Amino acid sequence: MKKVVFVLVVILLTVLTLFCAHPVNAEVRGVTDKEIKIGTIAPITGPAGSLGTLWAESIRTYIKHINDNGGVNGRQLNLIVEDDRYAIPAAIAAFKKLVYKDRVFTMMGPGSASCLNVLWKHIEKEKLPTMSGVMPEIAFVPSKRYIFGGMDTYANQTRVLIDYIIRDFKLKEPKVALVYPDTDNGKMELVAAIERLKRYNITPVTKEVLAPGAIDATTQVMSIKRYQANIIVHAGGITSTTIVLLRDLRKMGLEIPVFGAWSTMLSEEINAIGKAANQFYSVHAISPWYGKGQGVEEMRKITLKYHPGTEKPYRGTIYTYVWVCNTMLVEGLKRAGRNLDEEALINALEGIKNYNTGGLCGHISYSAESHKGGDSSRIYRADPASGRYVAITDWRKAE
Repeated sequence: MKKVVFVLVVILLTVLTLFCAHPVNAEVRGVTDKEIKIGTIAPITGPAGSLGTLWAESIRTYIKHINDNGGVNGRQLNLIVEDDRYAIPAAIAAFKKLVYKDRVFTMMGPGSASCLNVLWKHIEKEKLPTMSGVMPEIAFVPSKRYIFGGMDTYANQTRVLIDYIIRDFKLKEPKVALVYPDTDNGKMELVAAIERLKRYNITPVTKEVLAPGAIDATTQVMSIKRYQANIIVHAGGITSTTIVLLRDLRKMGLEIPVFGAWSTMLSEEINAIGKAANQFYSVHAISPWYGKGQGVEEMRKITLKYHPGTEKPYRGTIYTYVWVCNTMLVEGLKRAGRNLDEEALINALEGIKNYNTGGLCGHISYSAESHKGGDSSRIYRADPASGRYVAITDWRKAE
């Protein structure tokens, strides 16, 4: 009898040990044997709605392509899309839904620096691996355990832009006017621009606020004219406000070059305003839809397979950036293997070094000390005649 009891106890302890040592995938939020839940928070409506629409199309197309080719390590990707309307309250609500109701494993988003500034602490607390849709320095310096990006920070891109203006554009006596939105992103890029100009002993002649959604920039242009600025840096703006600025500059006969942040080049609309865009330049860490390279060609081929006949109008750079982020996320999932949890994904991503995106952007590397991914940008010039942005430099790094 004692032997029987002993055997039963041993069997019971063995079963309990095996059960505890090998938890089922259901215990990992958003992961089962057959699927991985992915959430995205994008500005599908609101002042950045045209960008969010491209964002959603890019991630849906990419994930459909992955699923149609077998998924990742035998699992299908289940995408859940939420709209933050480019507003903090909506972003918070979307985040809570994705984490607590939908129970996603990983996320891409949100759609603005202001939203990420609010959410990043919650992302870290919930241990939610996230590919950021925006690149404010606060989320990457110092590195955050669960937040990754696909390009250099806004501040570094602004530094590349200012360096180009001073070193390459070579105005004899630069009188710089700064135009920016009164948003977290606008303020951050404004500070980066002022600090970089200071390196060259240049003080902006004026700083003008142009709000997202503005339909008139007459007041700002009059001020720029009064201060006799001969170059404008549009820090932290978006494409729609840049168009307003360019149109009103031309309307008032002030033909001076305008240099925009990466966010002013997120869509192709600027080239549609004709001569008003003739002196517009932008910095960007991402290649446009019609860029060169195997990765860009593959993105176009896959996209047109699922959306035939939509080569034009050209998709903006936000489409490419979302494609890059999803490429890196899927690469991390592949490397993490079947025994998937949050730490396995983080460790896999941090193991990616000098990843060649085939021209989608510069090479991408992660480490425990840096999660921003990219470290290089290009300067582009608007070309209304072709309806494209033309790269006028190679990839450059901020010193």
